[in-house]
Amino acid sequence: MNRDVLLLLARIGLGTVFLYSGLDKLAHWSGAVGEAAALGLPLPAAAMAATILVQVAGGASVLLGLRMRLGGALLLLFTVAATLLAHWPFGLEGAAFQQQLTVSLEHLAIVGGFLALIAAGSGRFGLDGRRG
Repeated sequence: MNRDVLLLLARIGLGTVFLYSGLDKLAHWSGAVGEAAALGLPLPAAAMAATILVQVAGGASVLLGLRMRLGGALLLLFTVAATLLAHWPFGLEGAAFQQQLTVSLEHLAIVGGFLALIAAGSGRFGLDGRRG
């Protein structure tokens, strides 16, 4: 498979996850705000609005390959912050530790994917590749 097809598949995989997550939070607003409040975030509605904005805009950016490096960097930073705020396993025990450790390691893989995309660019099939 050629490089541009692989970059497209990587963008579809990473972008879709965040785009879906942001739209799902928007569709289930009260539950999403409740999750932010349960995490102890200040101004949970504002925190969730910012989360949705980052996930939808960043996900669309990566998926479409439009300003993909910026969108990817934004989602990379968001993923690191979400891991530290909501999925940090240390201090937990038993099944809770194992569950959050697994999520943290999955987030590490996502960060690696974004680093690779940022280094490589969106490829020929991204809108960035079509701009002069």
